[in-house]
Amino acid sequence: MSMRPVEATLVAKELERELKGGVVQQLACPTPTRVYVELRVPGRSETLLFCGDVKASRLSAVERRPPNPKVPPAWQSVLRRELTGLSLLDVESLEGPRLVLAHFGGERDGAPVRRAVVLEYGDAPGVALVTREARVMALSRPFREGTRPGSTWQPPEARAVHEQPSRLSGDHVHLRLAYAAEALFTGQEQRRWHEERLAPVRAKLKRLARTREKVLAEASRGPDAERLRLEGELLAQNRARLTRGLTEVRLPEYRPDGVVVEHLVRLDPKRTPQQEQEHRFHQYRRLTRGIAFATTRLEQLERERARLEAELAALEQAPVEAPVAPRRPSGPEAALPPYRTYESHGGQPIWVGRGAAHNDSLTFQVARPWHEWFHARGVPGAHVVVPLQKSVALSQEVMLDAAHLALHHSDLKGEPRGEVSYVPVKRVRKGRDAAPGAVTYTGEKTLMLRVEPERLARLLATERLG
Repeated sequence: MSMRPVEATLVAKELERELKGGVVQQLACPTPTRVYVELRVPGRSETLLFCGDVKASRLSAVERRPPNPKVPPAWQSVLRRELTGLSLLDVESLEGPRLVLAHFGGERDGAPVRRAVVLEYGDAPGVALVTREARVMALSRPFREGTRPGSTWQPPEARAVHEQPSRLSGDHVHLRLAYAAEALFTGQEQRRWHEERLAPVRAKLKRLARTREKVLAEASRGPDAERLRLEGELLAQNRARLTRGLTEVRLPEYRPDGVVVEHLVRLDPKRTPQQEQEHRFHQYRRLTRGIAFATTRLEQLERERARLEAELAALEQAPVEAPVAPRRPSGPEAALPPYRTYESHGGQPIWVGRGAAHNDSLTFQVARPWHEWFHARGVPGAHVVVPLQKSVALSQEVMLDAAHLALHHSDLKGEPRGEVSYVPVKRVRKGRDAAPGAVTYTGEKTLMLRVEPERLARLLATERLG
C-alpha cells in the first residue's frame, strides 16, 4: 500500500517548512525506483527518499541510506549532474493526481537553473526528473505510457480523493512526519522482503514433497513385485496344465506349513504359457530394481529436505536487508556458457541447458544442425545436446547417457522411468511468440527409459560448468 494523499500533503508541507533553502550535497540511486537526496541546512543534514516502488511508493526522510551497488542504475549520473549544488525551493503535493513535486533551483554559469523531482504514487508509481519546461530528463523506469526521457511530462489524470486519516506519528525533533512515513513503510517492506526471501526455499520444499510422494509410491510396490514372482513360479510349476487362449486360471500354492492357497491368475490369451511366465519374472525384476532405486532416492530426498528446512530456519532468523539493484555480469562471469557439461561413454561431452532462456541459447546458438538433441517427452525440462562430430553416428551408450540426463533435468526427476525424445538439432524449431525454452520438433524418435541409478550417479559426478 502506498502513501495516502493526506499523508503526502502533510509530509510535503513539513519538508518545505524545515528544509526550504537546503542545498543538495549528495545523491544516490541504489535501485531503479529509489532516489536518496541529502540536503544540507544550517546545523544538520537530512536525507530524503523519493520511492517509486509499486507497493510502497512514498516521500520520506531516512536516517541512513543503503550502500550503492557496484553498477548503479544509469539515471543516477543524470540526477547527480543536474541536482548537486541546487537548493530546495518548495515541495508541492497534488492529491487528485497523486503526485509530489520537489522544486530545486540555483545558478550555473551565470544562468538560472530550475529542476523538479516528480514522485507519482498512484496506481503506476515512479520518479522523474523534469526541467522548468516539463521536459523529462531522467526516469526511474517507464511507469506510465508516454512518459520517457525527452518527452513532455504530463501529470496523471486526477481522481476522487477519499477521506482517509493520516497514519503518521513519531517522536523525531525534526521532520517528525517524514521519519514516521519511513517507519510505516519500512515495516511493510521488511515483511514483504522477508516473505520474498523465504518463497524460493518454500517452493523447493513443496516440489520436494511432490517428488517424495511419487518416489514413495514406487518404493511401496513390494507387494506387487512379490505377487508377480509368485505367479511366475506357479505358472512354471503348472505349465503342463496351461494352453494358449486362456484368460484366467486357478493355481494352487502349497505352503511349508501344509496350507494350500488357491490363486486366481489372469492371463493374456495372445501369450503362450512360456511368455506369461517370462512376463511375470521380467516385471518382477523391473519392479525390484525400481524399488531399490526409489529406496535410495528416498534417503537422498530426506537429506535434501533436512538441508532445506535448516536453510529456511536460518533465513527466518536472519536480519532483513533491502535488496540492491542486480549488477550486470562482467568479466569471467559474463562469459559463462548457457550449459553444463557431463562426460559420457568414451569421453563424449553432453551439454545440458542451465535454464529456459539458456535452453534457447544452447539449441539455437551453440548447437550445430547435425548435433543430437534430447528432451523428456511431454513435460518441462532442460534441452540436452550431444555435440557429435559430423558424420559420426550416435552410439547406444551415449544415447542412454543423454536420455538419463534429459529425464533427470525435467519434471520427471526422481521417477524410475519415463519417455525421452531425441532428434537432430536441425529439426528443432522455435515459434515467434513461444515462451523461453518452448520449442517444437519433427521426425523424432522416442526412447522408453528405465533409470539406471549407477549410470546416473556416474554422469552426475562428471558435472562441470561450461
